Amino acid sequence: MARIPDNFIDEVLQRTDIVELINSRVPLKKSGRNYTACCPFHDEKTPSFSVSMDKQFYHCFGCQAGGNAITFLMEYDGIHFPEAIEVLAQQAGLQVPKQEETPAQKERREQASTLVALMERADLFYRQQLKSAAERQPAVNYLKGRHITGATALRFGVGYAPPGYDNLMSHLSLNEQSLANAITAGLLVRREDSGRVYDKFRDRIMFPIRNAKGETIAFGGRLLGDGRPKYLNSPETPLFNKSRELYGLWEWRQSRDNSNRVYVVEGYMDVIAMAQHDIPNVVATLGTATTEQHLVRLFRLVDEIVFCFDGDRAGRDAAWRALENTLPVLEDGKSASFLFLAEGEDPDTTVHKEGREGFLALTDDAMPLSQFLFHHLSDGHQLDTIEKRSAFARKAVQQLLRVQPGSSYVKLLRRELASLSQHTEDEIDQLMQQHTPAAPTPPPPSAAQAPSSFPEEEPPFYQPPSDDGYEPHYDAPRTSTPTPISGRALTLAEQLILALVTDPQHVQQMPLPEELSKLDLPYLGMLISVYNELKNNPHMSKVALQARLVMKHPGGHLERLLNTTIAEAMDDTVGKRYWQDALLQLQALVLNNTMEEMLDNASNLDAKKLSTILKQLSEIKAKLNAPL
Repeated sequence: MARIPDNFIDEVLQRTDIVELINSRVPLKKSGRNYTACCPFHDEKTPSFSVSMDKQFYHCFGCQAGGNAITFLMEYDGIHFPEAIEVLAQQAGLQVPKQEETPAQKERREQASTLVALMERADLFYRQQLKSAAERQPAVNYLKGRHITGATALRFGVGYAPPGYDNLMSHLSLNEQSLANAITAGLLVRREDSGRVYDKFRDRIMFPIRNAKGETIAFGGRLLGDGRPKYLNSPETPLFNKSRELYGLWEWRQSRDNSNRVYVVEGYMDVIAMAQHDIPNVVATLGTATTEQHLVRLFRLVDEIVFCFDGDRAGRDAAWRALENTLPVLEDGKSASFLFLAEGEDPDTTVHKEGREGFLALTDDAMPLSQFLFHHLSDGHQLDTIEKRSAFARKAVQQLLRVQPGSSYVKLLRRELASLSQHTEDEIDQLMQQHTPAAPTPPPPSAAQAPSSFPEEEPPFYQPPSDDGYEPHYDAPRTSTPTPISGRALTLAEQLILALVTDPQHVQQMPLPEELSKLDLPYLGMLISVYNELKNNPHMSKVALQARLVMKHPGGHLERLLNTTIAEAMDDTVGKRYWQDALLQLQALVLNNTMEEMLDNASNLDAKKLSTILKQLSEIKAKLNAPL
């Protein structure tokens, strides 16, 4: 599908009344300037779901869901980006135009479409074999022995690849080109020595691996007879990246379960068994350790991840690798814990023994990440000597350096480490500084460029959706760790962002200082990115601009900022004063920074320039103290 033009999507948003749209699906009640309801995305008894007519945004103060009309349709109706645009355009009486694809884009799309079609045919073949093949009885007996019902097998699309080297190949009736495509898709294998082509999966229970659109993109196969490997996965293909995909994610989303927790397990049967016991919020990695990509994807959906691996040495090793990959992506408000099962047990056997309620009770005793971290690093031993405490502190500091700096979580970990190792917090800080690798100093960016925490070139705002239809095609940029706005004062950069979005004309009337990029301020990267977006789109409506910015900066912080009580009360007059005051403070910081640089190089001190700076600082102070 060709990319939908940006200006058309902006027009669709301007013609859509989000209150009317949401009210047609979730009854809303007027509450002051906004409308409220019980959130449709999580269970609650007291309404915390708010819809703003003025901003054309919705926001839940309970589960933090939020966005514009497009994101609401995608989440509530379970559709993808292009479909949401089609629905809104039809309601607005508009015809969706298409931009022409480049040859490379067209080739990739056509290849993906061809491979998906092949995978779907193979998927149907495997499911038919489970129902009708003469050799199917061992497969059926295996599933019955694992207590899997026909309804559960149907829900997960479980199939069977019969013995033999050319069953699938013969069924697909492939020509030369489609044979090559089937090899690319990982359905067939070509021997390098003889050139012989044969079915990759033979005499195996087949588990289709689906992307978030529900398309089959790979398979996992469990061998029924003797031999190795017991489990065999599809290779990585243009459709399948095992470091990103998760088995069971699509099935969980289809269940409409609103849990704010997800279980990460190791095996296909673990996922299926737990789903059969009415625990649908379970996913499994695919022959690889839990990666940061997996975790970022899951933390966009939930606030809590519970790792539940087999109760053996391999399971504990997998848990430690998961912990190491969780530390860099763990933000304030998110948590991870580890459910260690008895030796020889796995989630499948445990849920059959304990039942749903028993398994959930075990989850309540899962080990928090911080506890597992320090327990593992101390090898479970008492830190009863200076030598043990010293070695423990050095190992722990290396892990703390992986956590996002500035978060309250890393501060609490540092405090706990100090207590366990009998150091002061200052001593732990010194250790962390000693172990921090020196990074090369990059050239300072110009004021018009985003700092290194943002892409040098922003991708086009609306792109064809990724395979799950929810995420942008680039990693969400990070500044400092996002924190809730309530309960603290806004940073200077946040004040400027809020004033900018309230009245975008500030960009032309009072631009940002040129040497802004030299400052070290929280959320400075987001400020510069928002500033450049408004500068490049001076004639777009306020509503469309706000919608564009929220979708362009996933992660929720900008959205929460726009939903502060300050934003609610800010009109153009207040916004102008807000911008002027914050801009003056910013100019003062730039001047102070310039003055410090001059004083550091006292041998070449320019007394006249220093006097000018001091005079400018005095004028700024007077303006800040002037009455409204």
